[in-house]
Amino acid sequence: MTVIEPDPVVQLREQMRERHLTPLWELEGEIMGVRPHPGTRPWLWRWSQLYAIAERAGELVPIERGGDRRAIALSNPGQGGMPYATSTLWAAVQWLNGREVAPAHRHTSQAIRFIIDGAGSYSTVEGDRVQLERGDLVLTPPWTWHDHGSDSEERAVWMDVLDIPLNNYLDAPFFEPHPDDSQKVTAAPNASVLKYGVGQLRPAWEPPSLGRSPLQTYKWSDTRRALDNLAKVAADPFDDVVLEYTNPHTGGPVMATFTCWMQLLRPGVHTRAHRHTGSSVYLAYEGRGATVIEGVRFSWTAGDMFVIPSWATHEHVNDGADPALLFSVHDTPLLKAVDKYRSEPHDSPDGRQRVTGEFS
Repeated sequence: MTVIEPDPVVQLREQMRERHLTPLWELEGEIMGVRPHPGTRPWLWRWSQLYAIAERAGELVPIERGGDRRAIALSNPGQGGMPYATSTLWAAVQWLNGREVAPAHRHTSQAIRFIIDGAGSYSTVEGDRVQLERGDLVLTPPWTWHDHGSDSEERAVWMDVLDIPLNNYLDAPFFEPHPDDSQKVTAAPNASVLKYGVGQLRPAWEPPSLGRSPLQTYKWSDTRRALDNLAKVAADPFDDVVLEYTNPHTGGPVMATFTCWMQLLRPGVHTRAHRHTGSSVYLAYEGRGATVIEGVRFSWTAGDMFVIPSWATHEHVNDGADPALLFSVHDTPLLKAVDKYRSEPHDSPDGRQRVTGEFS
């Protein structure tokens, strides 16, 4: 009778399985790919739907301890049911009714809010209260006390972005509610804007703020003036007229794990296409236009939000007669910090993609 000897490779694989070990030679193509294959999908959320849902939440959902924030997260369909816009960025629309206060707390996630609409609201970070207007960018560095509220009867709406997915992946989330709904205001009104708002100047007796931006709020009037000035002298072939919000003392990004841009697409501009590692979340702030992502045209109007995944080829179009403005958040600083950032232009003769469809 012939005795069939067990396959030694099968035996080895079983021994490894029993010891919670895995042979690389059977998985190398899956875990060491030749190019990125992100789970994040290009997607677009319409402002008309976002606003209607946020407004309804404002009617039905109270702000109180246990809830804290009336925020509606962008849940990318490629994130496996998690409420994440991309694999590193959480983004949401937040609604605040007039005369409300969103209770103070702090967390290790880095956060920003960009004011879409609503006068009379304010944000307090570490005792510094700043009155907010449409187009303002507010920073909340990690583990800083912050609350926001409204002194008027008008509702306020803004875009939130935090690095919650990254924070959770690193097993580093911490959260603490403040003992009071509102923290005590310890600085003069709009102190950080008055003190540090002229970026190239700082109080001579203070050392530079290296760990985080000393400026809590970047005012829209300053941003728009800078955009208009830049448009007179220079533009980028891939993003047209684009500015990065920076720490005025270092020139670096406003957060360690992500950076923020404000972008002006001039009338008639169609940028060249490129791709890069790292994901992005966009808000169409003013005007209308389109962004072509992997051959699909994503047409947007003011208030729409959309996502560009890592290594997805993209280009921007403004085929109208008026300027269009895009606010965006990118995890580029994270990629660069760990030496994983890479970019390349599209290789077609005209530098643009062939459009194969329209997102709907």
